[in-house]
Amino acid sequence: MNDNSPNPGVDASVRPMQLNCPHCQAILTVHPSQAGLVADCPKCSGKFHVPVPMAKPWNPGKTNVYSNDEALSESREFIGKKNAAGICGLLLGGLGVHKFILGLNNAGFIMLAVSVGGVILGPCLIFPLFGPMIMGLVGLIEGIIYLTKPDDEFYQTYAIEKKEWF
Repeated sequence: MNDNSPNPGVDASVRPMQLNCPHCQAILTVHPSQAGLVADCPKCSGKFHVPVPMAKPWNPGKTNVYSNDEALSESREFIGKKNAAGICGLLLGGLGVHKFILGLNNAGFIMLAVSVGGVILGPCLIFPLFGPMIMGLVGLIEGIIYLTKPDDEFYQTYAIEKKEWF
């Protein structure tokens, strides 16, 4: 182990990993000890999940990032919500239930308010029930997107980036 490394306790002789930022496609050099953690791209500041190599990486014990086991557990738990959110998007899309399942509460409240408000105010509007129909269509499209996205991309988009719409 090399004690002159910039990160104490990190072996400088270990070959760093090279990967592309999923946002700006910049080539980044990452120490294998960061595998499985959430990182920020130094060029675009986008958050992304550092991929885990075949061997289990050493965790340097940083307090501002998840440990490898915590990150894997969190990603599995979030991906477990994928099917429920997708089915609720298809069936109950206009009410925003799928948004609440993923923890995207602001978008869920917007969808719920537009749908309920449209039903209540429907007789007073020129186009009755226009809002609930649009929210139902948005939910249907998002349900299809959730169910067809690969697990890693689903986690990156909705857990890390917190993308609320489409």
